[in-house]
Amino acid sequence: MLILPKYEKQIDWSFSHINQRTDSEWTIATSCDSKKVTLVDRNFSPQYEYQLPDDAISCLAISPKGYLLAAIMANGNHLAIMTAENQLVFEQQLPNPPVKYYNENGFQDCWFDADGLRFWCMKLIEAQEVEIQIRDTNSWQIQRKLLLKDPFGWSSFSFHPHPENQILAIWAAAGQDGQQVYWLYDDGIKIHAVEVACLADTSPPVFHPAGSEFLVLDDSERELSRFSFPDCNLLGQCKWPWPDSDDGFGYCICYLSDNRILINTNEGIMYQIDLEKMEISDELILSGHEPRPSEELYPNLKDVKEGRCSDLDCFYRFDSDRILSVHSQLPSQELNSKQKTLVTFGGKELFGSLAKVQESAPYSKLFIQSLGIS
Repeated sequence: MLILPKYEKQIDWSFSHINQRTDSEWTIATSCDSKKVTLVDRNFSPQYEYQLPDDAISCLAISPKGYLLAAIMANGNHLAIMTAENQLVFEQQLPNPPVKYYNENGFQDCWFDADGLRFWCMKLIEAQEVEIQIRDTNSWQIQRKLLLKDPFGWSSFSFHPHPENQILAIWAAAGQDGQQVYWLYDDGIKIHAVEVACLADTSPPVFHPAGSEFLVLDDSERELSRFSFPDCNLLGQCKWPWPDSDDGFGYCICYLSDNRILINTNEGIMYQIDLEKMEISDELILSGHEPRPSEELYPNLKDVKEGRCSDLDCFYRFDSDRILSVHSQLPSQELNSKQKTLVTFGGKELFGSLAKVQESAPYSKLFIQSLGIS
């Protein structure tokens, strides 16, 4: 299937982050100035520019209305929250020595709830535990916290919110040592954490927009599994159909309809998967960014593997019927080109009927009932 871009913009600066939320009109991109963050609207028009107090950004989070920006900097040693007027409303600098890569006592991830009242944050403790914190967005004081043991040691942790805004998934990843997913729920008194037994050695969950199910990859990136939420019944599995290929499924996944998704591969190919048959149904080709032989995209690199690849880096759900994709500007002499192109595509020719999230949050209620909480 060939599809035309809806919008395309070349970016003449290196960017390291896009942090957008589908429940907001805003998205984030960072410029080559390592301390400057630009907030743009859905048409990519710049709205605010934040000048951060530190560099080495590892995480960005935006409040639903776009007024507050949270940043984890200095490789996890510095957390700061700023307003759109560049006023610093909260910061915490950890008394750790500077680190270049992994910070065993640093901040890992943060997230604003959709209601804007709670700010979630997590901090490693000696690379053996992670402290989950909930802060009030008025006082920025910690209201509740939970200490969770690192199942492997030296893991990286990340938040992955459920669409109903009551449950958060947390993903612990320790490379070849393993991965593990937990569900988190805040009842206003304490934070509950439930280890999900069937989600050992998988990718983080990608939830259906209504919250009724989710998808994960196994650690070999050769098998995609579909589960119901919250009972985690296995609904189907799609195996990578080319076992002799060096390619495999990637981590970018977007529901196009209730029974169809878009997924990338490690070589930048995009496929549609039929969720009823759990098999690849079609390749999606974005005009102007068609897959080409590897040696054409990287003509000056030695030992390039034979086969097809594209300039696709990643993609995200942008809103109800658009996808935002990020592309390197190729051909290039560099394997990791810093010049990027942002593209949006989608519309009725790609998206189908897709159930929406319900205000009554029925799937979260089922999970809460399983905890024995009324």
